[in-house]
Amino acid sequence: MRIVVDRNIRAAEATFGAHARLTLMDGRAIRNEHLREADALLIRTATRVDETLLSGTPVGFVGTTSIGTDHFDLPFLERQGIAWANAPGCNADSAAQYTLAMVWLACERLGRYLPALSAGVIGRGNVGSRVQDLLRALGMAVVANDPPLSDAGVAGLVSFEEALAQDVVCLHVPLSRDGPYPTHRFVGARQLDRMRPGALLINTARGDVIHGAALRTALETGRLHAALDVWPGEPRVDAGLLRAAIVATPHVAGYSDDGKRRGTLMVYAAFCAWAGLEPVAPPPPPAAPLPLHVASGEDALARALDAACFVRRHDAALRELAGASAGARAAGFDRLRRDYPPRRDFAAWRIECPDLESARLCHNVGFSTTAPH
Repeated sequence: MRIVVDRNIRAAEATFGAHARLTLMDGRAIRNEHLREADALLIRTATRVDETLLSGTPVGFVGTTSIGTDHFDLPFLERQGIAWANAPGCNADSAAQYTLAMVWLACERLGRYLPALSAGVIGRGNVGSRVQDLLRALGMAVVANDPPLSDAGVAGLVSFEEALAQDVVCLHVPLSRDGPYPTHRFVGARQLDRMRPGALLINTARGDVIHGAALRTALETGRLHAALDVWPGEPRVDAGLLRAAIVATPHVAGYSDDGKRRGTLMVYAAFCAWAGLEPVAPPPPPAAPLPLHVASGEDALARALDAACFVRRHDAALRELAGASAGARAAGFDRLRRDYPPRRDFAAWRIECPDLESARLCHNVGFSTTAPH
């Protein structure tokens, strides 16, 4: 059996490699001619899976280790009888924790105190529900909007307009172009105008859920602020939007080692079921805990977020690309994703805090902590 694999997929050799010959490639470089002898294809979001890619190939299984499937032409796969799998929820902790770190850094740069702010979470699924809990753990008043959940009878949700009217608005929706609640560019000029002047928009969902030109205008006029991990039209990120964002990172919110490993194992289980294979024992998770000693109580959580998520470092790295040509900027964006350093979820860390209050705050967002008695 032969499998073409995006080289960014974690632990592919230790799992899929036990059953097949693997060909590792950059996800954006995979073309139809590379699949002429492939039985299966394993990708992330950089590869568009449709008739152009798969026509005339023997591929019978396609797996994405991401939570979303907007890069899949699902009707085509189903017409052709091609099995597929994704990994819903695999990196929910990672994406939610990274969102918290982005909110923290953006508010630090804006001189705002989080417990005094309100937040609206749009999309209360695996990630959004975790973000809601994390922001509440810091003392913020948080509301959530999710029309599909409202239709299912879930209580406690608010209207889209009310969620947009908060100090901080976090987007956690899938990208869809049809159905009862399409999200492609569902945040445009009219929706941005409904936000409070000076409000902060956070997007760690998909870049094209926002109308990029409208957002750029709102940021450049100073009416709104934005912290963006995902970008309209990526990897060809608009230089003006990049410069205008208060925090800017290269689509890595869900890129923790823990989340990647879970995604691989979920797709691997689906692959083995499709192929009628007995799964091999998965590789052990990376060692933990990772200790961090914080000397001052005032910056304990800030230090912990910097160490665990390093948003500040990748914000600086992405901004260095703003002056490059469009092609070089796109290549640099993909390079930052490809070469992203190892990152662990909060539960893998042990924060040695100088006081009980600092330990309580770090513990409330998911870190293991110690403090003087």
